[in-house]
Amino acid sequence: MAPSGVPGQLSRRGLVLGAAGAAGVTALAATAAPAAAAGLTRPGRYTESTVFTAGDEGLEVFHVFGLAVTTRGTVLAFAEGRITQHDADPHHLVLRRSRDGGRTWEALRYVRRSDGVTSLINPTPLVDRDTGRVLLFYAECFRDPGNTGGSPDRSRVYVVGSDDDGLSWSEPTELTSLFDANPHAWTLHMPGPGHGLQRADGRLMLQVWHRRAIAFPVAERRYGVSVIHSDDHGASWWHGAAVPLDGAYPVNESRLLERSDGSLALLGRYASGGTHPRIVSVSVDGGDSWSEPVLDAAVRPVNAVDTGVARITGGPGGGPSRVVFSRPDSPSRRNLTVSLSYDDGRTFPFGRVLTDGPASYSDAVALPDGRVGVLYGRDHADGVTTSFSERVVFAAFDLAWLTDGADDGWDVPEQSGHALAALALVTGGDELLVVDDAHASGGQRAELVGSDYGSFVEARVEVRRTADYELYARFRQLPNGGTVTVSVDGDPVGGPVDTSTLSVRSFRTALLGRRRLSRGWHTVRFTVVDKHVDATGLRISPDLLSLVRV
Repeated sequence: MAPSGVPGQLSRRGLVLGAAGAAGVTALAATAAPAAAAGLTRPGRYTESTVFTAGDEGLEVFHVFGLAVTTRGTVLAFAEGRITQHDADPHHLVLRRSRDGGRTWEALRYVRRSDGVTSLINPTPLVDRDTGRVLLFYAECFRDPGNTGGSPDRSRVYVVGSDDDGLSWSEPTELTSLFDANPHAWTLHMPGPGHGLQRADGRLMLQVWHRRAIAFPVAERRYGVSVIHSDDHGASWWHGAAVPLDGAYPVNESRLLERSDGSLALLGRYASGGTHPRIVSVSVDGGDSWSEPVLDAAVRPVNAVDTGVARITGGPGGGPSRVVFSRPDSPSRRNLTVSLSYDDGRTFPFGRVLTDGPASYSDAVALPDGRVGVLYGRDHADGVTTSFSERVVFAAFDLAWLTDGADDGWDVPEQSGHALAALALVTGGDELLVVDDAHASGGQRAELVGSDYGSFVEARVEVRRTADYELYARFRQLPNGGTVTVSVDGDPVGGPVDTSTLSVRSFRTALLGRRRLSRGWHTVRFTVVDKHVDATGLRISPDLLSLVRV
């Protein structure tokens, strides 16, 4: 059945035609999208192929994915091949390779085989673009005596390497001792998942999440993430810093992103369940220290699940920045959506739904021809819990498909971001603070100490072309935060936006609306008009104003 769309978003999915190819290669292709089949033509290309199916080779399910593209252009899709379904049950580490951008896949390969007892989990690849070597990190997990549940308590971490695009692998090297001195009594250490990162300067980095035994109450498990790095192409590894531990931000499965200014952002899952924004921490020294984590609602809160983040273009000194974010856009595990950001993840003006049905983990990657690749679980597997998927599929699409033609891969849609703390701001007489904040645009944010309803802060911003624009505003939420409306040249454009929060550090990005703006200078005003009943004040902290031409 072709999927239906989600209000306010575009939807398109190719249909798998599938036929068995020669030499163990599975050939799959995508048909026209539902809209095209109905006589409507939309720009862009989309294909989808099945990579793993529950029951393949007698394996109950495939779960927890890793995704990479080698320097030769081979797509590598990794998964846990679970002999039985639970997290601490016996698992193999399996791989399928594609040499044509994900249209067809070679036969299943076993990177590491379980002996029927061993639990091998979290395959996380990292490609060294300087040497071409593919590194694969994973954990071997164990239950403590008395643990009869599905989750492990302890682990050992290993790395293997391949110099032939995943055809063969080295013997494993153990890295567990890197975490021996941790001050949190962590016993479980889990790579990634998804993929690691190579920085612009060549440093190899991997995110590793940790906790204590599952027998501890959730609040006492001390969920956290740290990084390891290598400056000699993986010959030696060193333990960097951990994200400051805070029970209000129980981060585990995560991704690393190198932003255009060279800082690192770690974006992670809220480990203890529920519906939350991503947990984000920032490093400005290559992972030697990390900021206090925050909840960052650049998109609306989603189910606690592993999500994909990948840079498609740009980075330090690398031209226009494009970053994609894949996740089930729902309080439940369904509605797999990919969104596109031009400002390193602070706003996501474009998004498309890949499937509106059940979906699980995902990871994303940049393909050599400029397309986006997303590996994700979809549909429910019969006879197992709804956390697991019937199929793991690979979707490949170009930027024109993702943006409905607004971005053809060459011309980036015009977007101007204005870090408000860097502008000449005007108030009605209330105190205006400039606060250092690693999570703010440019590292600082403006904070108005509002004294009454009607308190305001305004800025002058320049528009370089007369056109229709969508306006986004990013706010630091505060315990004493007020409710805000926004106007441009005196005309209301958005709000009210509640910028208060009860107890956590958080940011919120709001789409204010669409407005036609003429070329020249415009006055944007943020006005306090109300307060949440539990808010303790009338402060507002608008961090970023973003204008996207539509």
